[in-house]
Amino acid sequence: MVMPHSALQAGQYSKWRSGRWQASRGGSGLAADFSFKTAWDLERLPPNTFFPVPASVVFAGRGGVVAPARPLAGTVERWEGSAGSDDVVRVAAAIADTGVAGYSPYAGYSRQGATIVPQCLFFVHEVENQALVQAGQTVTVDPRRGGQDKAPWKNLDLTAITGQSVESAHLFDVHLGETLVPYGTLEPLQALLPLRQGETAIPVDTSGVGGIRLGGLDRWRRVSAFWVANKAEATELDLLGQLNYMSKLGSQIEWQRDHGKRLVRVVYSKPGEPTAALLRDDATIIDHLLFWITCKNERGAYYLLAIINSRTLATAVNKFTTANWAGNTRDLHKHLWKLPIPEFDASNPLHVGISKAGEAAAAGAAKQLERLRQDRPKLTVTIARRELRKWLRTSTEGKAVEERVGKLLGGGVGGVGKLVI
Repeated sequence: MVMPHSALQAGQYSKWRSGRWQASRGGSGLAADFSFKTAWDLERLPPNTFFPVPASVVFAGRGGVVAPARPLAGTVERWEGSAGSDDVVRVAAAIADTGVAGYSPYAGYSRQGATIVPQCLFFVHEVENQALVQAGQTVTVDPRRGGQDKAPWKNLDLTAITGQSVESAHLFDVHLGETLVPYGTLEPLQALLPLRQGETAIPVDTSGVGGIRLGGLDRWRRVSAFWVANKAEATELDLLGQLNYMSKLGSQIEWQRDHGKRLVRVVYSKPGEPTAALLRDDATIIDHLLFWITCKNERGAYYLLAIINSRTLATAVNKFTTANWAGNTRDLHKHLWKLPIPEFDASNPLHVGISKAGEAAAAGAAKQLERLRQDRPKLTVTIARRELRKWLRTSTEGKAVEERVGKLLGGGVGGVGKLVI
């Protein structure tokens, strides 16, 4: 079987690696013997156009219903070198089931942001109103075309929702991956959502257009029509079901209404190198390319910022993630909470030290970001991240973070040999 490399270790393949495969709908199961032949780990060979992700090849002997299953575990044969050349060597390498790693307490507090896609139906930018008189408390907007929309959305004729005047109460600031930098944020984008600022719940109406009680937002009727006409045939969700999938929007509204004892939000990026920032605007909505975590106070938030933004964590979490075609981390998701990251304890000197280092790094990063804005009026997230990470690698603040986070995770930049999970 030619498989993604993650099949060798990742948690979602744990049952498959067990070798005991149960049939669906009450059918007979099957036992696989993975000791039949050693699996090949091809992660270190460049992917090709046939299988364009890091790959593995797994061999199994087919057993019967009652035959013993032999799991895929222990060692694999790792191929190293240049694909197609004579210098490829094969070495034995140990593998471990990353799905059984112990979880940090923060796993239960971390949630993915709302599925505000397709972006062209929600995200907008304000334009000048050509009417002689504009109604009060309204803005005129055009759809914002972004790089995330795919066919058919990226080529959709959106004239029906272009140049519309809408109530400004429906306009929300939204942070996405493209507005997040280490220890800070760029300007949020704006999205029109089917609720009003200050509402404590999404106005659901199962018989309403797109599953929503319109409440004055007539634009929703047109947006819903676009969704119904262009969504994938297999998608049964109405537009609100898409937007609030698994309550990813509703949970944010609930927290805004009642913070409980967790008063502060930290957000971190789902794809790419771990990046995190503290959000002080409670009304801002978080998009699905970010995860958000609630903390009891800012001291706990700075503790998390230091950990997530550190190169020490990026090195330690790499074993739990799947590399993309370029060999870089693809999606962080909740994999970082498989590391032994304890919840912030104000009585623990190391935790306090990490928090103070994170606060100092955040202050320094804010100054650097302001300088970048002054030097580059059209600052992009790519440049901002690159320059801030460069500063963190060489600054006193960044080095203090790495030293203290290294003590927590039992390793340091370039190695996590003492990491215990």
